[in-house]
Amino acid sequence: MIADRTWKTRCVILGGGMTAKYVGSLTRGRVGLVADAALEGHRNRLLGGDLKGVPVMNLTASPVTVRTLRDVVGFAQVHRLDTLVGLGGGSVLDAVKLGALFAADPALAIFVERNARRSGLLVLPPLPHSKRRPRTVLIPTTVGTGAEVSAVACLDTAVGRRLLASAQLAGDVAVLDPGHLATLPQALVLEGLLEAFLRVAGTMAGSTPNAFDGDGHQLLARIVSVGERIRIDDSGCARLAAARLSMETHTGWSLVGRNPYGAKHWYVANELAYLTGARKMTATASVIAQVWEEIVNGNAAWGDSRRLNRLWSEARREAPGLDPDPAKGIAELMSRWGIPQLKGVSHQTIGSAAAAAIRNWGGVLPMLRGLSAFQVQHVLRAAEAPAAEAPAAEAPAAEAPAVEAPGLPAPTAQGRRKEVIT
Repeated sequence: MIADRTWKTRCVILGGGMTAKYVGSLTRGRVGLVADAALEGHRNRLLGGDLKGVPVMNLTASPVTVRTLRDVVGFAQVHRLDTLVGLGGGSVLDAVKLGALFAADPALAIFVERNARRSGLLVLPPLPHSKRRPRTVLIPTTVGTGAEVSAVACLDTAVGRRLLASAQLAGDVAVLDPGHLATLPQALVLEGLLEAFLRVAGTMAGSTPNAFDGDGHQLLARIVSVGERIRIDDSGCARLAAARLSMETHTGWSLVGRNPYGAKHWYVANELAYLTGARKMTATASVIAQVWEEIVNGNAAWGDSRRLNRLWSEARREAPGLDPDPAKGIAELMSRWGIPQLKGVSHQTIGSAAAAAIRNWGGVLPMLRGLSAFQVQHVLRAAEAPAAEAPAAEAPAAEAPAVEAPGLPAPTAQGRRKEVIT
């Protein structure tokens, strides 16, 4: 989705490996570093430079839970931090953004606890004293989410994955350094570019025409061009371009004036990822071709067929060998870029994901308004196991417990089913 556009994040682009010598000038007061535990080399270089001697918290790169949030809040409060530096992918940066906000106003935990059952989207109330929020300096090591500049973050609660939105979630500073993107596997760079591409394409297909359609078409073509460049001749320069394009999907002109809930595939993939434990883009890749096929066939609840055909025509100029049919073409692009998909998902999980999508995002809510659980289940069937291979029916899940606030025990992933990724 598109959150309120704040245009507040300052973007700093540095040469490879320069962050350690420059990040100190972007901080204020007492500084702490929250880093992906797997990025030891990147973390040590920062600690050998301007961040020498600062307290460090290591996080596992996984969806942010209430327990994660509680730990980050505690880290900020114990050390009385004025600046939180985040180093990692989207989940680590989300943890830093949410941790800074909740540390400034613990009452937000009560708000989430009371409202998480109502909708998949929670728009947080503004901070009464915004200066209490620690400054956030975000250093992405992945491509695609644009978490360093977006005004949203995901939080796993006992009743599902929730999207939290607030203008104060956008990072104060985003630092792009090709050195921090160098160790990311090429497959994940391309996966991130697909995420950025679908953020724009899905929103445009789900919106009415406006004066900025040309900007959107150009951005889509540039994303495909950089993806093809990386696929054939990967380089630090190309990866930096990918990171800039990912950021631009949040801060550029392409999404101005759009329906903020136009990218319908996101809400469906969100529920599938939560229930299976798969990465968000693995779940997205499993449904996007089917969603686009519905649009092409005239199902306007998913999006506008003329707009989808137009944007795909513009995007495939950079890869003319792709099928001109959007549904077939996006499937070919994902195959060319090696994007994995879920296969062998149980019929019960498919049904549960469809029901959760409508419960959290449909009905009177604008995200999936006009769609039924049957229609959602139809697009999810691409990831379903063939009937002959489907596992035996599982016992119904118990009703979810109340949502925990950050000071209480966090939910576990024990109830999530493990599926096969191919």
